[in-house]
Amino acid sequence: KIVEEINKPDSFVKGEEFENYVRNNIFKKSGFELIHKTHDYSNNKGDYIKSSVLPDYKFLDKKNKKEFYVECKFRNGYYNKSNKIQWCNSNQLKRYKSINSSDCPVFIVLGFGDNGNNPHEITCFPISSVNWTGLYDSFLDKYSFDPKKSISSNILWKLK
Repeated sequence: KIVEEINKPDSFVKGEEFENYVRNNIFKKSGFELIHKTHDYSNNKGDYIKSSVLPDYKFLDKKNKKEFYVECKFRNGYYNKSNKIQWCNSNQLKRYKSINSSDCPVFIVLGFGDNGNNPHEITCFPISSVNWTGLYDSFLDKYSFDPKKSISSNILWKLK
């Protein structure tokens, strides 16, 4: 187990740290019930679990009883020279779009910084609002919010 942790790729470590940050700080237990959590790197390493293709989390909003998915993405770098960031690949985009529905929408929480436990910036946007794997800062700025504050039910559903 310790050897697995030592050999785990850095991108997976930061991704898992950010997923935990999102659960503990953005979609808090007081407002959102956890229905599903995708398996982590060590679970999938030996025997890939098919449900891992789902977004990282499925929540129930305790206030309005709506279910939704959250996919967490963490990026070290901000943008390239054209103020664009690659947030996923084309297969991931297609998969998130195919999972998205009016009954259970998919939201992407994108974090930026050096440390998944302490992002400098966070955006949260509905997958229905994007058709590209690369996003410009002008788009992301519309969905940016304080990484030190949890998201409320009211704010989340206004993003749709």
